[in-house]
Amino acid sequence: MLYYFVSDTKISGGIKIAYQFVDALNALGIEAVIASPGGRAADWFHSHAAVVDVAAVRGSFRPKDIAVFSLPQDYASLREFPGQLVFHCQQTDHLIDPILADPAVLVLTCWKQATDYVQAYGVRDPLEAGISVAPCFAYTGEPKYEYAAAYMPRRGANLCEAVKSAYSTLRYVAIDCMREDEVARIMKYSSIYFATAEHEWFGLPALEAMSAGCVVVSVPALGGMEYLNDGVNCRVVGPQDFATAVGELLQEKSAVMRFRMRQAAVATARLYTTGRMMQRLSALLDGPLSSWRRGA
Repeated sequence: MLYYFVSDTKISGGIKIAYQFVDALNALGIEAVIASPGGRAADWFHSHAAVVDVAAVRGSFRPKDIAVFSLPQDYASLREFPGQLVFHCQQTDHLIDPILADPAVLVLTCWKQATDYVQAYGVRDPLEAGISVAPCFAYTGEPKYEYAAAYMPRRGANLCEAVKSAYSTLRYVAIDCMREDEVARIMKYSSIYFATAEHEWFGLPALEAMSAGCVVVSVPALGGMEYLNDGVNCRVVGPQDFATAVGELLQEKSAVMRFRMRQAAVATARLYTTGRMMQRLSALLDGPLSSWRRGA
């Protein structure tokens, strides 16, 4: 059995990625579950993953079982387990370096910048498992409100407020504490999405907004630069130029550019579908992770 250990059920990209990974493994015939405190399941997005209590797992973990984790603080306790230990790398800073230095830990990465970091600081080459956007975000021609701008206020709220002060004609829609399907609905009718969270590891919401047909204005994101292509499928600007970049997009002469960026954004997001991630995982299960199939 593969257990993916999570710390809670809060709204965060890391929690969603964990459930997506378990869902994909189950669809590929691998027995996998989420191990969560109290057996509580995240209910703000759609998932078929079974959830078990962390406490119960700790008392019954077997040598043939697999423990997957993404938070560095879980390493110390999980390394004592008798089975295989897998680090699902979703951040790249020196907090993870002790994990990367352990030759007994298998490392899976979700994006290229994480792969590069692990190769630079780790003792084992990582396996890139990929990352995906949920199908509910896929744009299928829904009517767009040309001056509707969506944003998430929990990080980078100051940038959003600066834009609001400068451009009062926009219709601003805050996305906060919502279920995934409601987030997707808002993004599909919004024309622009502000990705204002600085120092994001990947920035999954921006990619979801691109899938939903938004023109994204983003601050630089560490891992996200693999899909953010300034001037082609989005705008990438520093915080000091953020409001100016939004103003340029709103100009009448920028209508054609907005259309082209939107088309390019949707095309980019199609490279991150669930189906593509499952193809990548399936190839790994036929190769370096074949032992997971034998244990299924």
